[in-house]
Amino acid sequence: MRIVSVDIEHFRGIKSLRWSPAPGMNCLIGPGDSTKTSILDAIELCLNPKPYTLADDCDFYNLDTSQPVNIMVTLVDLPTEFLSEDRYGMQLRGWNAETLSVEDEPNEGLDYALTLRVTIDASLEARWSVYNDRVIAAEKDPPTLRYKDWKLLSVTRLGPYAERHLAWGRSSVLTQVGEATNGYSLQLADAGRAARKAFGDTNQNIFKSVTDRVKVLSKQFSVPVRGAYTAALDVDGVNITAGGISLHDGGLPLRMLGTGSSRLIVSALQHEVGHQHISMIDEVEFGLEPHRIARLLKFLKTSPAADGVNQAQIFITTHSPVVICELKAEDIFSVRSSAGVTHVKSISAAVQKLDTAQRHLRGAPEAFLARRIVVGEGRTEQGIVRGLDSCWVERGKDSLAAQGVVAVNGSGKDSAPVIAEHLCDLGYEVLLLLDSDEPPNAAAMARALAKGASCLQWPGQYSTEERLFIDLPWDGVKAAVQYASECASTDSILSGINKTLKALEIDQVGDLALPTSRDEPIFRLALGKTAKRESWFKDITRGEGLGEIIAKHFPPNDATPFANIISDLRKWIDA
Repeated sequence: MRIVSVDIEHFRGIKSLRWSPAPGMNCLIGPGDSTKTSILDAIELCLNPKPYTLADDCDFYNLDTSQPVNIMVTLVDLPTEFLSEDRYGMQLRGWNAETLSVEDEPNEGLDYALTLRVTIDASLEARWSVYNDRVIAAEKDPPTLRYKDWKLLSVTRLGPYAERHLAWGRSSVLTQVGEATNGYSLQLADAGRAARKAFGDTNQNIFKSVTDRVKVLSKQFSVPVRGAYTAALDVDGVNITAGGISLHDGGLPLRMLGTGSSRLIVSALQHEVGHQHISMIDEVEFGLEPHRIARLLKFLKTSPAADGVNQAQIFITTHSPVVICELKAEDIFSVRSSAGVTHVKSISAAVQKLDTAQRHLRGAPEAFLARRIVVGEGRTEQGIVRGLDSCWVERGKDSLAAQGVVAVNGSGKDSAPVIAEHLCDLGYEVLLLLDSDEPPNAAAMARALAKGASCLQWPGQYSTEERLFIDLPWDGVKAAVQYASECASTDSILSGINKTLKALEIDQVGDLALPTSRDEPIFRLALGKTAKRESWFKDITRGEGLGEIIAKHFPPNDATPFANIISDLRKWIDA
């Protein structure tokens, strides 16, 4: 059994959503408050009915209870018994796998499908039913599923805390593993009798004064005493139930394990029993180190060895770049929400080549977790933006994080526009920050701009380093050269500068003091060319340091081309 269509209306932050999940792994990514968890909540609510649970005004979009919540989940690969007319054969619909659409009649060539619906109106009472257009047209009360059938359809969900699944309580996954556990009722009864006997064998003198007094008072008020009043254990009061039986490692209850270990064990148990069902994990990385995240994801995607058992359908959410890097592009879906309209888009479907999507995910995973992205041509540009951010925060401006912006490495002039195009297709706002010494891929650039990307380039066909050294105030030039010498060595920086000066037939320098007399355009350009050739700042960390120098040495309202680009960058961030 698997979900092929999810339709949500007026539920929490979702005004409307229509999505066709993948058969196997469905990893939902996106910035905070993009309704990822609400999607899981909606699916769980629809497939796990709780008839006596009332909703809340907060479950309605914009708290508007006049617009009822409507959630529909369509399932295929149904159990054979569901197809008979005395069960749900008359309510079946058809699923068109080519057009990814539901048709109301199960016509030839379509997969049998069953649509389940939950609605919540202003009374806050949820109503579950089987849905099709034929029932609605006939104005009949919609049928519902039998209780035992709901249990077949129910989803398993692992939240932040997994302790309850490590004991044999109601709805615990342990009750679904292995053979039916009918025998533990007798064991619990025997345990209660043993506890009663053990308590009776203890010192009863500590209760004697009380029991004797109660006996006297009973006789005074004509209450017959059959034997003697004693203090005995009331097993019902001690609450010896299945929930009190838990997994132990030696004498240690497994619920006392760390968060990550507990979640791993429960995930394994849920996967063991959930191959016919749907499983969910919110914040899959919670409590786990990267290597254990990788192992968990690989395990979840592995089909069981049993013949005829399909891979489980998994829904997870994440804010972790590690998770993004470990999964395949076809497993990942970007969730974007605007004015309540939520779109879920496949990362792989947004590009023509699957390898391209995979390369982008592993090359810049953090880009897919933000709202807006600055795609720098390389590590230098990425580092400069990060360094500027640190200085801007010190001056009281909003950080990039506060504005939902992240800077990423575009991996070159030809690759950066392709990444920008991919992100635009997924609904992200994108700004390209490129140098201009070599033109980028013209076709990719045109496509990215046509799809809404913005672009900032240094004027004059200069590299970032060349444009910077041409425009930076002289004190900033000296600071940048000094910083480069700290990152490498004075001798190597001096040698590189003199090599360029010699090629340009300019007087060489004996040290890095750089007196004001050398402040001339050709010397500045020589420094920029050297910085580019020798890769002074071709590193994110060095780029960050350079960004701090830029922020500290360009005066306010500086009108040089480099300063103007930085000003435009800040305006885009604040927009």
